[in-house]
Amino acid sequence: MPSLVSEYAAGTLFGAALFTAGVFAPSTIIAQMKMEDVTMVKAMLGASATSALVVHLADSTKLAAMKPRTPQSIGFFPYDGNIVGGSMIGVGMALTGACPGTVFVQAGAGLPSGMYVLGGGILGGLLFVSTQPSIARLRESRGNSKTKSELTIPKSLGVSPWVVLAIWQIMCFGMLQLLSGFKGPITGTQGLVSPVLGGLLIGAAQACAIALTRHTVGTSGGFEDVGRWLRNMISGDSSKGPITASVLFDAGIVSASALLARFLLPAASVQASSHLVSRSTAVIGGVIMAFGSRLAGGCTSGHGISGLATFSWASLVSVGSMFAAGVTTAALR
Repeated sequence: MPSLVSEYAAGTLFGAALFTAGVFAPSTIIAQMKMEDVTMVKAMLGASATSALVVHLADSTKLAAMKPRTPQSIGFFPYDGNIVGGSMIGVGMALTGACPGTVFVQAGAGLPSGMYVLGGGILGGLLFVSTQPSIARLRESRGNSKTKSELTIPKSLGVSPWVVLAIWQIMCFGMLQLLSGFKGPITGTQGLVSPVLGGLLIGAAQACAIALTRHTVGTSGGFEDVGRWLRNMISGDSSKGPITASVLFDAGIVSASALLARFLLPAASVQASSHLVSRSTAVIGGVIMAFGSRLAGGCTSGHGISGLATFSWASLVSVGSMFAAGVTTAALR
């Protein structure tokens, strides 16, 4: 029970950081995919730089073993699951103006579209657990899913992770400097703080999550857990409930967002942003996004904030696929 309480507490801190950064508005995420706004990227860069430092400090001090995300394969080649799954996340983000993490903020803040995306995400989790056996059989039949290459950039290059960390910090800072001159249209619900400070708060929430739970943040596992519970209920097995560590972490995000939205977020701006996404698009996009996040073994939080912080190749491939597919989808709409 203490571990579940810790998961919930970590989720509330992470949700509060996402809310404060203002990166949850559908219009902000859609504008990012259209390359009209860089609020989301600025926040992610700040979060990535902070998380990378936090993760390596936690690992070096033996506070917690920070394991990198591993390649996810469908069976054709080692990273095909990361590419396909990451691309599905990007498509879902461009359609819904949400990601597997911010959808919980949207739901907590009362955005109507967020409720439908969340519903679609649960269906996506059910679809994933239902197709898992088929995916496993395909992987085993082809036998091309294993890789002997190193999992992280430092190990592949044969250099100290602290060297890569220093380069990563310089790169994030340099990109933030370049983006500081970008003057796009003001979209969505503006954060309570600047995007960069919001990213630092997300990184601080990562530190708290590691201290509380001994692992990095990730949100999409809740879709799979609820989907598995639903599948078991449908098949007549009610022995296990839906309360898992991932579900409680996500519940913490919803709770914190609901509390902050009640006092700090103008209702009019919430409704205006949410109306950009139709109900059907929200549900369909939610299904695609949640399924893709489980196929890739992580989402914008698990890969984008936590995985990149460990310099995981799988996370780099997944995040690259997310943005490539998201930008393409937004351009074609």
